[in-house]
Amino acid sequence: MPEKVICFPMRYRVGKIRKTAKTLAGLKGKGADHYWRQTVAGLVGQLAKAGFSEFEIRGHIEAFNDAVQGHLQRAPFQNDGDAA
Repeated sequence: MPEKVICFPMRYRVGKIRKTAKTLAGLKGKGADHYWRQTVAGLVGQLAKAGFSEFEIRGHIEAFNDAVQGHLQRAPFQNDGDAA
């Protein structure tokens, strides 16, 4: 019987979401676009290796994108302990 891999939902990968949002907040234009594409490519690779379909991968990436965008929108109001 084949084993089923259960992925921890991308929208709950808080550390990855925060790191991605923080990095994107410090980048502009092509730099931000390049970083985002690299990040997504890495996530897609992980999900594909785990056996997820293209449809499932798309859903996970959309959820991750929504979480990162939400964090970026809230970021000016949060203190992540990076203040000097």
